[in-house]
Amino acid sequence: MNKQQIEKRIKELTAEIERHNQLYYAEANPQISDFEYDMLVRELQDLQKMLPASPAPEFLEKVGNDLKQSAKTIAHKVRMVSLDNAYSLEELLAWWDKLSLDLNSRIELCLEPKIDGFGINLFFKEGKLQYATTRGDSIVGEDVTTNFLTLPDIPRRIPYLGEIEIRGEIYLPIPEFLAMNEARRERNEKPFANPRNAAAGSIKLKDVEQVKQRPLRAFFYTIGYYSIPLPFTHQDELLKWLAACGFPVSDQYATCKEHKCLIDFCNQMEQARNDLAYDIDGVVVKVNELALHKKLGFTAKSPKWAIAYKFKPEEKETRLKQVEFQVGRTGAITPVAIMEPVYISGTTVSRSTLHNFDEIKRLDLHEFDTIRLIKSGEIIPKILSVNLEKRLPEAKPIALPQNCPVCNSPLSREEEAAIEYCTAADCPAQLARSIEHFCSREALDIMGLGSSIVSRFLDAGIITSIADIYRIDFTQVAAMDRMGEKSAQKLKESIEASKAKNFDRVLFALGIRFVGSVTARNLAQHFQTMDRLQKASLEELSEVPEVGTKIAESIIKYFANPKNQDLIRDLKNLGLNMSYRTEQESDALAGMTFLITGSLENFNRKELESMIMEHGGKILSGVSKSLDYLIVGEKPGSKLAKAEKLGSVKIISEADLLAMLEQNQ
Repeated sequence: MNKQQIEKRIKELTAEIERHNQLYYAEANPQISDFEYDMLVRELQDLQKMLPASPAPEFLEKVGNDLKQSAKTIAHKVRMVSLDNAYSLEELLAWWDKLSLDLNSRIELCLEPKIDGFGINLFFKEGKLQYATTRGDSIVGEDVTTNFLTLPDIPRRIPYLGEIEIRGEIYLPIPEFLAMNEARRERNEKPFANPRNAAAGSIKLKDVEQVKQRPLRAFFYTIGYYSIPLPFTHQDELLKWLAACGFPVSDQYATCKEHKCLIDFCNQMEQARNDLAYDIDGVVVKVNELALHKKLGFTAKSPKWAIAYKFKPEEKETRLKQVEFQVGRTGAITPVAIMEPVYISGTTVSRSTLHNFDEIKRLDLHEFDTIRLIKSGEIIPKILSVNLEKRLPEAKPIALPQNCPVCNSPLSREEEAAIEYCTAADCPAQLARSIEHFCSREALDIMGLGSSIVSRFLDAGIITSIADIYRIDFTQVAAMDRMGEKSAQKLKESIEASKAKNFDRVLFALGIRFVGSVTARNLAQHFQTMDRLQKASLEELSEVPEVGTKIAESIIKYFANPKNQDLIRDLKNLGLNMSYRTEQESDALAGMTFLITGSLENFNRKELESMIMEHGGKILSGVSKSLDYLIVGEKPGSKLAKAEKLGSVKIISEADLLAMLEQNQ
């Protein structure tokens, strides 16, 4: 690689790692495994060494930050650091040998399982618990005392008369996690991705009654600050003291002085990880003698006297049963592997998306293949490879359809794209997804027409098109199983109310490719009526904020289809709103553009967007040079980092926006 290529790759890696930091720490929603993340960081570090004059990204020297914006924080007495990682036993042994060489003696180690949970810090004064905080940004942590006190079997008093910080990890036991997720599915709630994410989200909930419903537990294993001498001198003695004080402590720990002992313990824990009632993702290796901790000290973000030996992402084998080809709302064909159920990384999985036809070709997937799985980020099942040694002699390659699996229409692939699409606008599979989208909350918000009811209505012939929603025979609905007159009446009222929704909602509900809710609103505001929009040229469409050539061409293609023209005409005759109603109260925000990221305190996103538009402001769909203000709530997404990097965008809070409105009225 030449200098230009190295600089380009550094820039790409920096952006990617910053995005994953945001997903992991701020949103508790990782999309890659710790191993994959660390490999990205290592690649970046290696490239940085090749350009020593180039400034290193700030996050390489900082601990990750899980603080919520506007959360009450408390400063740690001693900062909470993170550990460096080793991904091979050779690397781990080399670390130990170097320490022993530096100290001129064979160092005794204390080995403990690395709990895959959420860091917690307890502060005791004169033996009494004062508060509990998260790790936060390592310097200050979020006050979660009230929620933490819901955990059982945690001592509130200890026999230590000075001030001391006790630290550990909050986690969810695997059986309780699986039961909790099953209960959430029964209530039609989204299941948690994994135990670590569930624990991280639970300890920060605003409603303590909700926290009480979560079976959170904790293990403790270290101390931070202490004001008077400790009654122990070694890490293994510290663990015994914590247990004697009443703290839950893992009993899976050992001390060692020989290579073989370390190797055996790490291998045993990796084998045992599937038999434990809690998730572990490695082994924490510490210098056992506490006096040596001070002597060895710290790097910018990690102790030199400890390291984490990380297990590679758990892999499992299972057998492929079949590949289904699903048709989405836009006609996109998505292959999905149906597998014999297998338990991996905290959940039982039986399905894995194959993304597109090219992925099937890459894997050279055959019927009934034995496949190797990982869960990327311990969340998303991903097929790594095929075990060719176990392939059946008569197995045939997975046949890729040339036609839609539902309506048999030809498939097409756009130039330089990877997705195959059904070419039929009236494909039944697309129709079901299109109706669900049309009725969704962001579109026309028709309560009572979810996926299961839509499927039943299509099967019964009650509806055969989107427009048929407004021709439903409600006496027929009332006579259906599990419906009745009351449900039929509520559905009727919801459908009738949808006719009054503004034109931008109707436009979004049509499901035009690449036209999201923000783009639909911009189009509606610009053209005002459906008639004007349908006649708009490519040039005229491109004048609308954030409408580029790709979106403009998609809009023109949609309106050129006679079936879509018939649908729009039909909906207009049935009473839907095809003209945009300006709901502007003032010009206080005229000429200003806004975008919202994160969870808001006093409004939901739609309410705040409506308020901005009512006062003349415009909403954009992404961070760009056209954006004036980014409104940041709790757990902001990657948009915040992009806006800060751009430099021209003003970062404001929900309260700042309200103050702007007051000043301009």
